[in-house]
Amino acid sequence: MNTPCFVGTTDPANPHLVHARFVLLDGHPGVVVPTLAAIWAEHAHRDTRALIGAVLARDWEYLDPTTTATTVSGMGRQSVPGVGIPLTGADPDCAVDAPEPVTVFPLCRAGHLDTQWIYLLDPATDTVAVHTDDGHHLARYRLRDCVSPSAGPDPARSPASGTSATASCALVSAPGTAR
Repeated sequence: MNTPCFVGTTDPANPHLVHARFVLLDGHPGVVVPTLAAIWAEHAHRDTRALIGAVLARDWEYLDPTTTATTVSGMGRQSVPGVGIPLTGADPDCAVDAPEPVTVFPLCRAGHLDTQWIYLLDPATDTVAVHTDDGHHLARYRLRDCVSPSAGPDPARSPASGTSATASCALVSAPGTAR
């Protein structure tokens, strides 16, 4: 599904300034939020700063926590294991195929971007905020609440007897609710 998005974080000194990377495919919240949670749990070992570092390393064809070193995209690009398929890679037709710089933009100007969704990771709260293509806040999710049971139990949680170690991807906040 061709739904482009940006995934990144805000500048702690200026929370309205976004540092993000472009993701070409599968940018709908129903795909991206659980994908980021899985990468956070498995690749980044539940460290949101490590997740941000992995995502901001390059632009992406798509994010996929199940990629391995041998995964190759339909465009012939090699994967970043546990994260996804980058947009740049070893291309024999391109002498210089280095990653592009991080995209930096004010959230209030997001409408000028050619994207449908913006996801902002917050290392202080281990959450991902979902914004629409014009920068308006739509929802916020806790990464730990969006991890599938296959990622293993969250050591920070002790579920009640008879319940699973992870909950479904629960909404933390939406416009008009407490954050």
